[in-house]
Amino acid sequence: MSNTPLTSTDHSKILIFTLLMLPPTGFFVGILPSVFLLFGIFMMKKNSDFSHIETAVRNAKSYLYAIIVIATCFVLWFATTLSAAERYDRLTEQFIVACIAVLIAFAYLLILGKLFHSPLAQHREWVAENGIFSNTPQNSTAHSEIDIIKGERMKSFSVADELIKWAKLKDDGHISEQEYNDARKKLLQRD
Repeated sequence: MSNTPLTSTDHSKILIFTLLMLPPTGFFVGILPSVFLLFGIFMMKKNSDFSHIETAVRNAKSYLYAIIVIATCFVLWFATTLSAAERYDRLTEQFIVACIAVLIAFAYLLILGKLFHSPLAQHREWVAENGIFSNTPQNSTAHSEIDIIKGERMKSFSVADELIKWAKLKDDGHISEQEYNDARKKLLQRD
């Protein structure tokens, strides 16, 4: 299943995750996790290596854990240092904001795993080679047949020039004897 395209359900999960990331990014709190994830996707696409997504998710989770720890420390400090009357009068709003920050960070940890990382990890090979939203494999130059003659590009070159180029490729070890012979045959048939 690792080298199969994502299902429409998986695509929907990633879309929902993206939509849920918009509000915290708008409030600047979610910019750093968004940057981590976007950079991970960019590097994965550039290098065809899924480990970039793993690293991006790990960095985003670390950031969310840091928010949880800081907000929890504030809540604990608030709860232990002030009397009940002072807590209610002075810092109630900050206490509520800190509690909400902890809950939101936990929620984003959950959706990061379930709606983003899990669907991608299940299809890691496919995603690394073909992208997240692709349902058809990209053409691989290693597996495709060499296209020897493209009619439009060949008009300005002579057959002799092309034979010299193919012979040089063969002599330098870039192509096999069979590939050279196939190219030579096609070039000579063109006249």
